[in-house]
Amino acid sequence: MAVDVPFPRPVALARAAAVPARFLLAGIVAASFAVRFVAALGHTTPLYFPDEYIYSAISRSLAEHGRPLIRGNSAHFPAMIEPLLAAPFWLTHNAELAYRLTQAENALAMSLAAIPVYLLMRRLGSGPWAALAAAALTVASPDLFFSSFMLADAIAYPLVLSAVYLGVCALSQPSRGAQLGFAALAVIATFTRIQYVFLPLVFVTAALVVERGSVRSVWRRFRLSVLLYTAPLAFAAALGPRRLLGYYSGVADLHVRPGAIVHWLGTDSMLLAYAAGFALVPGAVAGLVYALWRPRSREESGLAALSVGMLLGLFAEAALYATNGSDRFQERYLMILLPLVFPAFWLWLRRGRPAPRMVALVALALLVLSMRVPLSAYTVGDAKQDSPFLLGIFRLEKAVGIGDGSLAVALVAAALACVAAGAAFRARLAYVAVAATLVASCAVSVGAVSFDHRVSRGVRSTLLPADARWIDHAGLGPATLIQTPATPHARAHEQLFWNRSLERLLLLDQASPIDAFASPRVRIAPDGRLVSGGKTVRGPLVISNFAVRARLAGAVAVARGADYELWRPLGTPRMAMFVGGLYHDGWLANGGHITLWPARDGRVEGTFRLPLSLPAGTQRTVLQLRGPGVNRRVVVKPEQRVVVELQVSHKGPWTLAFHTNRPGYLQPDDRPISVQAQLPTFSGSFCGTAPPGALA
Repeated sequence: MAVDVPFPRPVALARAAAVPARFLLAGIVAASFAVRFVAALGHTTPLYFPDEYIYSAISRSLAEHGRPLIRGNSAHFPAMIEPLLAAPFWLTHNAELAYRLTQAENALAMSLAAIPVYLLMRRLGSGPWAALAAAALTVASPDLFFSSFMLADAIAYPLVLSAVYLGVCALSQPSRGAQLGFAALAVIATFTRIQYVFLPLVFVTAALVVERGSVRSVWRRFRLSVLLYTAPLAFAAALGPRRLLGYYSGVADLHVRPGAIVHWLGTDSMLLAYAAGFALVPGAVAGLVYALWRPRSREESGLAALSVGMLLGLFAEAALYATNGSDRFQERYLMILLPLVFPAFWLWLRRGRPAPRMVALVALALLVLSMRVPLSAYTVGDAKQDSPFLLGIFRLEKAVGIGDGSLAVALVAAALACVAAGAAFRARLAYVAVAATLVASCAVSVGAVSFDHRVSRGVRSTLLPADARWIDHAGLGPATLIQTPATPHARAHEQLFWNRSLERLLLLDQASPIDAFASPRVRIAPDGRLVSGGKTVRGPLVISNFAVRARLAGAVAVARGADYELWRPLGTPRMAMFVGGLYHDGWLANGGHITLWPARDGRVEGTFRLPLSLPAGTQRTVLQLRGPGVNRRVVVKPEQRVVVELQVSHKGPWTLAFHTNRPGYLQPDDRPISVQAQLPTFSGSFCGTAPPGALA
């Protein structure tokens, strides 16, 4: 018989009692979808690279070619469910429309997670109001922030929660259908987000817990599940993790550092308690302990065993990842745990709130923690990148100041901890705890979305021109992106995401790969030709001008956008001049080089001119110039213009290196700089002789 927790019902709830619960549940899902999709509209461009680019590139390839390709090469990428679901959107051949449709799909998927949590609560024996409260908390979670992103997290969210629900069903009544249903969802969830590969192991372990350690009972009741999971595990062991995981094969190279893992387990526990809202955590811990120690039903035992198993598995993954170079709170890994807090809390309430002193002690520990460990230490730098909760807190700190923001968060956390302690002794405060958690979750969600909108607008205006599809709209057909050294990877990913005509990426000189997929090298031949894999590069070129300038012969620049230039070939494109170390605002770096390529006779003959200057308020700077037959010190003073003029007669490519021993540093990005410069000019014979003024 369904037993509802004796929450006091306000008048509004009493009036709503006549509405069927299924309609209220549908309203929760619909409201969540509408709010999250509207929020996603402010997320105007992908930010989470290379992940968002990889998922979208595979989706686009599935739509256009029927195969999972990235830049024309096979993508050994096991997490294929999200790309398959999003692939139909790319049939529109409109990146903006496909982007928005994917966001809508994600918002709907995450909102639908309310349904399995509602069903889970009813399975545990709750009445409709407690189940609806659980559903509302599920979609109020700050982690629904990820519905704006082109990631698999949004699709995995309802799948894993559905797997938990079916897992509890299968553990309580081990029917063939329930076991097959859990197995199917576990497989789908794994191929949505590979981190959930441990779900079958968690289920078998939970079966042992439910059967009180009896292996014979587990084999008798769950033989189908054991057999289902044994064959894939044997196959995976024979195949090996590298071949099985593909893109994620680097997991096999992660180092186990016990001390660092223990540190991150503590950090993740603390921050997860914050993200869960503090008020429900002490009661939820007690609920899990009692459900494991003295379960009243197989459902209780099953939920507790699955929850603890998933918590341990996800914490281990997050801590292992954090100790191998990712110094961030991995809330993305742990987000599935937040909707399970309220069901555990409800188990404690249904028992009549046992062990009140223990619960109050846990609440007191959380109170001390909130006072002694300010969250500002975790919101600095990139530590907050994977945590919507920390992003929401950071938005508050930006609005009112770090000190006032930290104080406000500590006070709210202290109040929630006090409510948690009070709920152990007064039943009415249980309702307050739930309502406070719901309000806190919504507030943090608003903060995270607000911060994301600001970042998204900044990235869009900085890394993209007004027309993000500027390369496609130029109408030149398939083009090659030339990634130059020092260009941030995100700049390349933005161009590749929005412009489907960019079919190839080549790395020039010391440019680093932007992801784990095809990015061959390109070199400049002595005659200026761009050569990759022994073949001359032809066709339209998109060249990054981040901290460099490139000028071509045999091609004409037809469009520019956010430190990139699109060149239309007039035959075979050749590099005529390359300036390494010239920023977009006219400052030279503290060191760099300028190279000219020869004319058809193999020589560079003529006069080279380099205009230099310094603005007022700077310091006298000495620039050292070195090259074939050149060793000069050029002194540039503030408010002075100096034109360096050199006579050049050289066979083959001619390179002039520049350097200063006393660089300045430009704020706010702290770039090392020397002097200001205009683009060099050359009058004479070199690769760019025709047309003579094209390089000015």
